[in-house]
Amino acid sequence: MNKINWLDHVANLLVVILGISIAFYLESYKEGKANLLQEKKYMESLIEDLTADLEALDTLSKWNDYMGNSLVKLSNASVGRPYPFDSLVIYLLSTQYNPPFTPQQTTYESLKASGQMGLIADFEMRSQLVELYEQYYRGVRQYDEAIDLHLRDFYKPFYFKNIEFVGRNEVKTEFLRKPEFRNIMFAYRYLFLAKADFYKAVKDQVEDTLEKFRNP
Repeated sequence: MNKINWLDHVANLLVVILGISIAFYLESYKEGKANLLQEKKYMESLIEDLTADLEALDTLSKWNDYMGNSLVKLSNASVGRPYPFDSLVIYLLSTQYNPPFTPQQTTYESLKASGQMGLIADFEMRSQLVELYEQYYRGVRQYDEAIDLHLRDFYKPFYFKNIEFVGRNEVKTEFLRKPEFRNIMFAYRYLFLAKADFYKAVKDQVEDTLEKFRNP
């Protein structure tokens, strides 16, 4: 009976184990590098999206300030307070439209749909990103939808029924004394001012998220 060369078998086994370990290590290293590259691409794309969102919010913040002022003047006029008569038409026309905030969501939705949110390795950054899109941006949509409904169901029907233009920049003012107009304007005013305040909170959140992504 031949004697088994255990040393040779053990050596061969170790070589096989070492080979498998090296293969696993190389595959893991390769996958890690690919993930880092993919993370970098997503981060760069998210930075572009958030930068565009911040610019849009800056523009809308200025419009919100103007709209808020118009609504304050109109609601105050409805309870007999003084108002600049030559600006009345401008206030009425400008408050007919509620420009929405439309965030850049392609990159975020791609991350979410592909199940690759974990590519953003930093848990705090990932959580803040999800909070921004799922809570803050959703809140903005809800405010915009509420104001659009108020415009559609109350303000615009009243406008077309009761406001009478007598010239290009002149309108009869009897509508200011109607309780319906007063109720519509005060509801619009407080809803819009709440939205404007929320926009400021969203802008702060975008700035903070963008700073973290630029300087991880």
